Amino acid sequence: MLDNATNKKYLILFLFALSFIVYARTLNYGFVWDDERIHLTSNQQLMQGDIKSFWSKPYSGMYIPVSYTTWAFVKNTSDHNTELSPKPFHLLNILTHSINCILVFQLLLLLFKNQAHAFWASILFLLHPIQVESVAWISEFRGLCSAFFSLLALIGVFKYFEKNLVFTLRSFITSRHFIIASFLFVLALLSKPSAIVLPCVAGVLAWRFYRDNFKTIWKGLLIWVLLLLPILVITKASQPNDLAYSGISLWQRFFIAGDSFFFYFSKLVFPYPLAVCYGNTPELIVSDKLIYLTTAVCLAIVCFLFIKRKLYPLLFSGVAIIVICVLPVLGLVPFEYQKHATVADRYVYFGMLGVALFVPLIMERVKQHAWLKFSLLAVLLFYLVLNIQQTTTWKNEFTVWDHTLKHYQNSSKVYYNRGVEYSKMKKYPEAISDYTNSLVLEPRYLDALFNRANAYENVNNTVSAFYDYNTYLSIDANDGSVYFKRAHLNYKTGNIQEAIADVEKAERLGFPVSAKFKKKLHEH
Repeated sequence: MLDNATNKKYLILFLFALSFIVYARTLNYGFVWDDERIHLTSNQQLMQGDIKSFWSKPYSGMYIPVSYTTWAFVKNTSDHNTELSPKPFHLLNILTHSINCILVFQLLLLLFKNQAHAFWASILFLLHPIQVESVAWISEFRGLCSAFFSLLALIGVFKYFEKNLVFTLRSFITSRHFIIASFLFVLALLSKPSAIVLPCVAGVLAWRFYRDNFKTIWKGLLIWVLLLLPILVITKASQPNDLAYSGISLWQRFFIAGDSFFFYFSKLVFPYPLAVCYGNTPELIVSDKLIYLTTAVCLAIVCFLFIKRKLYPLLFSGVAIIVICVLPVLGLVPFEYQKHATVADRYVYFGMLGVALFVPLIMERVKQHAWLKFSLLAVLLFYLVLNIQQTTTWKNEFTVWDHTLKHYQNSSKVYYNRGVEYSKMKKYPEAISDYTNSLVLEPRYLDALFNRANAYENVNNTVSAFYDYNTYLSIDANDGSVYFKRAHLNYKTGNIQEAIADVEKAERLGFPVSAKFKKKLHEH
């Protein structure tokens, strides 16, 4: 399928060009979801150029100073207006993914010593539809950056193994390759904590390709485990305190993890439909009896491959890497995004390295069965078509949420996010409809109650606005901003005494009420 004599530089250039061709459309896409609300425009430290703060403490529940420092650099070098432009940030994502594809090619070439195998595996890594979220969504530069440093670290240690067929533990951990790779591993962790899986990924690859030195390599990789401990402590301390499952037992977590892995397995094989939020929260999953079947299937596959690992070493290694990469977010341990869904496309970005290992396995069969050659090309073409289709859904907020709701209507967050966009456009009836759908799925969703009350105010439906503010305060009576909003509504409807009482409550809770508004109230 590819001449091994082909100049490697041409293949690298082709990978780089193909990546740009596939994802170039995203350069004209806008900010979506958390891009502005958390990471960029609303991030005052970044907007003010306070890079030091990202290194001194976590931001938004994550300690990822390398990613925020890079964003700050992009902002400072491209920001010539009062508003941020999404184009340079999209360009950063495309560049990083393009380089990652080349690094995958270099790593697999190092491992397989076969240019054709490494090239086609890299093509799969490049254009698999499940990679779209990480490339098209600006916020997920975190994962791209972490994968970049992780791949560099892997290449570094495996180059050492190639140059030194026989080595001791001491010579390994004191080598220039290992020291630089360890530094790159730290940078990966500081880009996104998901890089904690790197020591295990390196261990699996060492088991498959350098088994004679496996014990020595693993002892050296234990140093990497020590390096990640501080990051784990910082990340854990910066996470919200309400991550624990409500009413979910330990044994149910096992089935949640099994169902999540089955999801990833199915989407890697047949990546349709993909969405930004699948809405499968822990509570929803445990209510579905199918989790017992999906968990049993996954457990059977993993156990079979483990038992037959020496007979199918490459297949076992690929599956092991996928499992390892998604293990932190399978659901065994609570994490923040589980409030909205237990799975996400971006979680498997680096895990696609395991999927790429299957390509050489298939290509070996191609030599025996020519029809497999056309089958492999057909699959890649099919993935390319799905990639193009999925990339289109990231054009703006409405394309993201409309596409998601076309396939999955079980997430209150998705309805809420689209409602926010309708509110920005002053399409209040549409916004009210989305906030209502959000509250049907999650009746105690305070942000949806607050925003729907605001929307009701804007269409002069004061009765419904009062109802939502009152409902909000019956759930959380310590939010001064809601008392202030209700005070404004009371003032508008002539309930001056009630407005004064709400202002006093807002101030007692620390909400800064303007002197001008208080003066208006007392004048009446």
